[in-house]
Amino acid sequence: MDPIPPATKILPVQDRAQKTRAALLAATERLVAEEGADAVTTTRVAAETGVSVGTLYRYFADRDGLLLSAYDATVARIVASCADALVALPADTSVEQAAKILLGVYLDAAEAIPSHSGLLKAMRAIRPIEADNSADQNHIVDDIVVPFIARFAPQRPSDPLSLQVINLLLGTLVDLYLVTSDKTARARLRQDVEAHMLLALDRALRPADDR
Repeated sequence: MDPIPPATKILPVQDRAQKTRAALLAATERLVAEEGADAVTTTRVAAETGVSVGTLYRYFADRDGLLLSAYDATVARIVASCADALVALPADTSVEQAAKILLGVYLDAAEAIPSHSGLLKAMRAIRPIEADNSADQNHIVDDIVVPFIARFAPQRPSDPLSLQVINLLLGTLVDLYLVTSDKTARARLRQDVEAHMLLALDRALRPADDR
């Protein structure tokens, strides 16, 4: 049983606590990358980090919470890469080309994190797709799509429902791409993800009566 109720779990404020939490997440990522998500237990991660299990439970409710937090941490780094790429894009880049570039940055950044696909598989076993519709899971929309539209298509604002469709569509297709191991299939999927992204973006940016 969790020594501390999940509702009391808060992000650490003090520098030492932040470093301990970061070390626990890093150990989780390392285990997933080297041995797979099944190797992750609260006892193992605590031992790898050099802390007690009780200390781990101060930051994470259970094993699922640890895996989800590690997954979300990798996504945050991927999204940060996209944010940097968005700022660096020339102002005269077309909407379509800018979208292609950002998609490439996202996929490349995800593939560059050894633990990401394993954490993604673990996350999908814990958190159902419909949970991605919650406010705290809209990182693709809030941190990438909205700033992208504000910069490259400010005259064509899209409605919240269209943005949510893009979020769910891209999230599902990108996840499928990242968990596919066959190289030939991945190449085909990457093209399909791009094609569906451009179609959804074009539809989202059309006037409501023209969709």
